[in-house]
This record gives sequence, C-alpha cells and structure tokens, in this order.
Amino acid sequence: MQNGTARFYKPELDCLRFAAFLLVFFCHALPSNPHSPLEHIRITGEFGVCLFFFLSSYLITELLEREEAATGTIQLKAFYVRRILRIWPLYFVFLLADFFHSNMLSPGTFAVARLLAFLLLAGNWYVASKGPLWTPSSPLWSISIEEQFYLLWPSARKYLGRTGAIRFSIVMLIASYIALAYFSARGSDVWVNSFVQFQFFSAGALVAFAMRGKTPTLHAAARIILFIAGLTALFFGQQFFVDGPSHGAFHNLAPAYLLANIGCTIIFLSILGESRIAWKPVVYLGRISYGLYVFHWLCLEAARKTLPKLLHSASAIEPAIILTGFVLTVAMAAASYRFFEAPILRYKKRFEVVRSRPV
Repeated sequence: MQNGTARFYKPELDCLRFAAFLLVFFCHALPSNPHSPLEHIRITGEFGVCLFFFLSSYLITELLEREEAATGTIQLKAFYVRRILRIWPLYFVFLLADFFHSNMLSPGTFAVARLLAFLLLAGNWYVASKGPLWTPSSPLWSISIEEQFYLLWPSARKYLGRTGAIRFSIVMLIASYIALAYFSARGSDVWVNSFVQFQFFSAGALVAFAMRGKTPTLHAAARIILFIAGLTALFFGQQFFVDGPSHGAFHNLAPAYLLANIGCTIIFLSILGESRIAWKPVVYLGRISYGLYVFHWLCLEAARKTLPKLLHSASAIEPAIILTGFVLTVAMAAASYRFFEAPILRYKKRFEVVRSRPV
C-alpha cells in the first residue's frame, strides 16, 4: 500500500517516548508520602501520560497530513487497521490475563463490569464512576482515551479538511476547560476524563499543523533551556494538584492543566529535530515504550512483594524495588516486542500509506 513517499520517522521522538514513560514509572515507583520532598517529583510524573497523548496526536496528525499530500485523500480503513494491530493484541491479552489471574487469587476482585468497560475501550469512564482498582492493568485507562481519540480524529481531519480540523482542535481545547469546570464542580475525577485530557491531543495536533512538517533549528543551549523550562512548567503545574485545601477546585485545576500543556509543548519542541540525542539504546527503549507502559505496574508489584522478604536493610528496600521493577519491566517489554508485537507490526506494514518507524 506504500506509495514510495519518504519515510516519516524521527528517532529523537522515541527518546521522548521513553522520557514520558520514565515520568510515569517514577510516579508509580516512588512511595506516596505527603511529607516527603520527593512527593512533588512523584506527582509531576503523572504528566508523563499527558506527554504521551501530546506526542501521539502530533505523530498521527503529521502522518495524516503527509498521506493526504501524497495521495489526495485519507484512507480511514487502513488507519484503523494499523491502530488495531498496534494496540489491541497486547492490550487485550494483558487485560484478560489480569482479569483471570486477579480473580483466581481473590474471586470477585476484578468485576466483569470493569472488564467489559475496558474491553469496550471505556475503561477511563468506569474508573471515573467506580474508582481505580489496583491491579496490573490499572494504568490502562489511558489506552481507552487514546483509542477514543483515534476513533474521532482521522474522520475529523478527512471530512473537515485542514482548516476545519484546526478549528475543531481549537474548539476541543476550549471544551476541555469547560469540561474541567463542570466536572470539578461536581467532584468528579477529572484526571481520567476524556474531555479534559483531550486538550493534550488538541495541542499536539495544533503543533503539527503549525510546523507543516518542518523541525525547529535551535542551538543546543536553547534546547536545554527549553527542556528545563518544560519540566519546570510540569513541576509547578503539579503543585496546584497537591497544595491547599481546595486543590480540586477549578481555579487550581485550570492553571495546573494549562502549565502541563505548556510544559508538554515546550519539551516536545526542545526535542523535535535534535537527532544528536538519538542514542540507539534509548531509541530502542522508546520503541518498546508501549510494552514498558503495559508491564511496569506488574513488575513493580512483583518487586514490592518479593524484595522485603529478601533484604534486611530497610533503607535499601525502596531503591531495590525501583531498580528491580525497572529491569523486570524492560525485560518483559523487550520479550513482548521481540516475540509477540514485532511479528504483528510486520503485518501492519502492509497497511501503511506513508512509511513510518521501522520494526
């Protein structure tokens, strides 16, 4: 199906994928302690999910732009086949494994209704309604939001055209803050709310439209300053989530999300086009980042249950859990990619219109 257009692949963005995963990993690996100086760092890591959303939207939008430029249209069927082959196999296998394993250990722990919600890619809405269930598949609520975006965006881009899609992105961005005001006033969990999180997809798409396939030419020092500024925006954004008795109010949440969006945008622009950071081991870790995200909770929990029985030094337990959890996560993700995901991804290549990242 490929039409001979130049490959669109930026290995530095795989490095950014891995950085986004590290934010999430340390958020879940560091113990929650409001009195610890690491608490702000831990909660800052939650924005790694937002960075994933931003990056995914940029890449999808750029590929759709290049496809229309090369062929004059956007092939929706091919797009959905590619996304299904990339996301669903590992997602459904891991979700079902968690369902059966959790209920074997403790019958009724993993409700059938929760399974159905996640199978129907509405897991985030179930979490918003019923609250989280701390099993290995807990982080996969974000996959539901990703899939909802995939369902919506290609058709919007195809049928609204470029100008209409830009307007749609702006409307979606504004609607995110209207939703934030509405659901925060009702005391709902806005973090897992699709309408609220869609602002990061909007920002990623708007950056793709604005860049028009180009990459910024920046001095290395400017990139470092931008990267630090982006992390700083994330750090200050998270403080609105944890500081003060009214941390769940709109006047706190709105600046938190705005700073997070600005931070994600600045971090992305500091990396885009900087091929010198594309060190092969880090690029590889970014390539397997989907598996890293899927497996990391399981591996951290395995380390937490095992290591306290083996170590006698209390001060060594937490660092050992983090290191062991990370090594196990990489090992499982690498094995999954090599023996399960890559064969499927090679079949996915048949449905590529614009060549993207090699398997």
